Amino acid sequence: MDTKSLIIDNATILFQQKGYKGVGLNEILRVCNVTKGSLYHHFPNGKEELLIACLHFLNEVITLDIVDIFERYPTTLEVTNSMIEKLIVNLETEGTITGYTFSSMVS
Repeated sequence: MDTKSLIIDNATILFQQKGYKGVGLNEILRVCNVTKGSLYHHFPNGKEELLIACLHFLNEVITLDIVDIFERYPTTLEVTNSMIEKLIVNLETEGTITGYTFSSMVS
């Protein structure tokens, strides 16, 4: 996995688990095992730009989930129940709203 994907992957998880204000750059750097220079190389505007990249990634993942669920279930009730069940499972097991990581989506 390339460095930018690694940063997006880990930051997306951290932001979902702790919130934007609950995650500092030093924590992201530590979890990713990258330097501050490496982070700013990929995200020159820092944490805010990284958050935007994470949100774009989450948008893609959630859209794919919704399309998949609508293709599998014929009724609105079944779709709604499946979406809620998926959210609950992901929150309980991962502390996130998706079960995907950036690396699993691009590989």
